[in-house]
Amino acid sequence: MKKRFLKKLSFLLCLVLTLGITMTGSVYAKSTFKWINTSQIEVTAQTLNVRTGPGTSFPIIGQVRRGQIVDVIGALDGWFVVHLPDNSVGVLSSTYTRNYRYHNPPTTTPTPTPTPTPTPPVVETPPTDTGLGDLTADEREMFNLVNEARKAQGLPPYTIDMDVVRVARIKAKDMADNKYFSHQSPTYGSPFDMLKKFGISYRAAGENIAGNRSSKAAHEALMNSSGHRANILNAQYDRIGIGIVPDSRYGKVFVQMFIKK
Repeated sequence: MKKRFLKKLSFLLCLVLTLGITMTGSVYAKSTFKWINTSQIEVTAQTLNVRTGPGTSFPIIGQVRRGQIVDVIGALDGWFVVHLPDNSVGVLSSTYTRNYRYHNPPTTTPTPTPTPTPTPPVVETPPTDTGLGDLTADEREMFNLVNEARKAQGLPPYTIDMDVVRVARIKAKDMADNKYFSHQSPTYGSPFDMLKKFGISYRAAGENIAGNRSSKAAHEALMNSSGHRANILNAQYDRIGIGIVPDSRYGKVFVQMFIKK
């Protein structure tokens, strides 16, 4: 089995080298292959293109469908390198997948229960209203995951903006109702046009969209994509709106809108 994996890896490295030579632009030449703990993924998009390299400009060599389980060889800049059932090797976007199986499943070591010590009574104070009570459970979970990622990088947390949340929810519902997946809405135009149409002023803005089954899986997929990760960890944005609605294609559609007031 090890020899077969090495053969796949050897073919992959040849493929990456060829792409670095033949494709224009430095971004492809700088793609770095990494071994990852994920051994299999499940496709969450209705159909997902398999390409020769980590980007939408690379040629399409095949397709996989929603619910299909695919073997993973490694990763290239937020894209999975996969081994398909027909014995071919290609690259697909991690945004529309979820982890299915690991090489080394994470294990937890039970910790002893500490002996409780008496503590003096605490006088309760009313909680500060942060506006999070107006979020759905999925939206609140994604908001917390985003701010945890920013904290890990030494960045200040986002403030939730309920006006932006309203726009993000409308965009997510528009994508689900009209069966499209794009930053450009046929109904409202670009994210920037949409924010202005709903009376939201900003100095800078950005948008992430994802299709997945849970907030955690969508967050992991976005963080594995360099462009989406850059939006989440952008130091100039200070407010965020998150909209999540059910979708027949992916399970749920996720919209993150970032602004700087």
